[in-house]
This record gives sequence, structure tokens and C-alpha cells, in this order.
Amino acid sequence: MKNKHWKTIGAVLTAVSLITAGCSESASGTNEETLPVVKTWKVASTQAGVIASGKIAASEEIQVVSKVSGKAATVNVNEGSVVKQGDVLVTLEASDYQQQIAQAQAAIAGAQAKLRDTKAGARNEQLQQLASTVEQAKASLKVAESTYNRMKALFDSGALSQAELEKTSLDLEKARTGLEQAQAQYNLAKAGPTSDTVAALQAEVSRLNSSLELAKSSYDNTIVRAPISGIVAKRNIDPGEMAAAGSPLLVLVKMDEVKVEASVPQEQINNVKVGSTVDVKVDSLGGKVLQGTVEFVSPISDANSSSFPIKVKMPNKDGLLRAGMVAEVMLQGQAEQGTKVPTAALQQKDNKQYIYKVDNDVVHQVEVTVSNTSGDWATVTAGVNENDQVVLNPTDKLAEGTKVIAN
Repeated sequence: MKNKHWKTIGAVLTAVSLITAGCSESASGTNEETLPVVKTWKVASTQAGVIASGKIAASEEIQVVSKVSGKAATVNVNEGSVVKQGDVLVTLEASDYQQQIAQAQAAIAGAQAKLRDTKAGARNEQLQQLASTVEQAKASLKVAESTYNRMKALFDSGALSQAELEKTSLDLEKARTGLEQAQAQYNLAKAGPTSDTVAALQAEVSRLNSSLELAKSSYDNTIVRAPISGIVAKRNIDPGEMAAAGSPLLVLVKMDEVKVEASVPQEQINNVKVGSTVDVKVDSLGGKVLQGTVEFVSPISDANSSSFPIKVKMPNKDGLLRAGMVAEVMLQGQAEQGTKVPTAALQQKDNKQYIYKVDNDVVHQVEVTVSNTSGDWATVTAGVNENDQVVLNPTDKLAEGTKVIAN
């Protein structure tokens, strides 16, 4: 009887326990369902006023090449050497080019001598010699005529064949032609050269002079000089190595002035004008803010984005700025440190501004310092850190310690 009684009590207690547990689970599920759902935004640390991030580049970067091929005889600079415009950087072996100069000079000398002789005309000795040749030709013609007349008489009498007469006739014709040629040479020498003859010889002298200038230019090109004043950033040649025409031997950079190459979003590109002054922040200089001048604003966007390239020139007399350093470009007067957050994350109470951070689904109310508000963004100088999750459009239901479901 006792055992039966205790069994009944145990069953009742078990049932009550199950009912209680079920009620507890139901209540817990109801609490989770009623937690407010908030939309959050992750803070990213930025520089207030930044319109573009880019890199510093040399104001000028020149690849020094040789116009001619040849073996490097000397290389007078190393990487890091400071050079002035016109300094000799590299010399190539030049013996072949020197021989070309000598050959061209010799050819010019011969052509000029021939031109002088032609202009001077024939000398008296030459004229006398040619006149003597004419007299000899006349005498030969007389002999040929006399012989022919005698042979013709024999032919007419039947004592000479037709073939022998024709041979004598041919000799007579040769004598006449010889006299004509001798007379023509004498007349030409006596009259002097024609203008066309002189012009042709002068043209030949000019052509050879051009060849000489080309040979000298090739020789001069074996001496490679600095096209600008700057610093040797790279050296690709050593003495004894072959230098190919057009191949870079050295790279020179001009660093007393540098430029920042950056890309500006399309929403802000119209705020940037050529000639305007901007602030430039360089993190590697401890966040120092410098001033630069916009020298180029591209009329077309980058091929793979909607951003527009710009170039900002900056003085670099002390040499602290180096090519490749990251720089941030800001409109003049906006170089203040801060973090951008959406204005929708701010809530004002009692003349103070707050944001609500979410940490492990718990809200924490934090007072912030706002230095500037523009459109949908505000610049916060204190109160938020990078990677903070802040609530957007907070309501009065939120308070310190409120549990939420972050979305």
C-alpha cells in the first residue's frame, strides 16, 4: 500500500517537472523572438577629406639607350650616382667608326681634287699635246688618201682586186675618224668643262661630305651622355658587355620634384582642377601633410573602373619623398585626422552625439566627437575604432546593455 502511494506521488512530480520545463522553453523561445533586430555597419579607418590614394613617382624617369651597337668600353656611374645633364655615362669601343671617318675624309679629298682640276681646265702642256695629236691625225689622213688614190688607179686598170681596194678604203675611213676624234678632244679641252660637268662633281663632293657627317655622328653616339640631371636608379650594363642599339643601359630619375599618381572617384573628380593646391599626406613620413599642385586631370576614366587619373607635383628638395611611397590626396584644408561613419549611425541626446556599438550581440552606447558632417557621412575624431560594428538608424528602445540581433 505504501509503495503504491509513493509511486503515485513520483508520477505526479515527474509530470509537473515536464510541464515546468516545457513552459520554460516556451518562454525562452518567446524572448529570442522579441529581441530587436538592428542593421549594423563596419567601421573602416580613413583619412577625412581623402579624395584619392596613390603612389609617388619621379617627376622624370628616362631610360638611357645607345643609338648604335657596340661593346661597352667604360661605365662611369653606379646605381645611386648623382649626374648632371651632359655627363658621360657609358662609352663604347669606337675603332670601327674612326675608320669610317678616315675613309670618308680620303674620298672627299679625291673628289675635291678632281673638281679643282676640272674647274681649272686643261693646262698648256695638255693643249699642246692634243694639238700635236691633231696634226698627226691630219698627216695620217693625207697618207691614207694618197694610198687610196693610187690603189684606185690600179683597180681602174684592172691590176688590183675589189677586195684590196675595199681594204684601202677602210683605212682611209679610219684615218678620217681619228682626225675627227683628235680635233674634238682638242676643242673640248680648249673650251673647258661644261656647267653640268662641274655640277656633277660638286654633287659628288656633297654626297661624300654627308657620308663623313654620318660617320662622325655614329662615332659621337659611342659616347652616351646623361639626357637630364638626376640619379641613376638602375644600371643594366658592365664594361665588356655588348650594348644593343635601343636597349636600355641605365635608368635616370629626377627626384628634386616628384608627382603623385592617383585615381579620383567620379563623384569627386569635378572638385579637382588643374593648377589647384591640394594637401598630400604621406604615412611613411609620420603622417606629415605636404602641399602639392594638380598638374593633370584625365578627361577619361581608367579602363577598368570609373575613377579618373590625376597627377600632383610636389617639391622634394630634401629628398625625403621616394618613388613608390603611398600618399593620400586631399582637397586643400581637409587634411584632418578622423574616421568616416554614416550620419545614420549618429544619435543626439542632451547636445551630445552618440553611436551604438554591437559587441557579442550586446549594445554599448558610446559618446563620439564629430568634426564635420557632409551629406550622408560624418567625420568622427574620437569614439570609434576600426572594425567597430555600429548600429544604423538607432531607436529610443536601444540602451546600454540591450541585447540585439545584428543584421
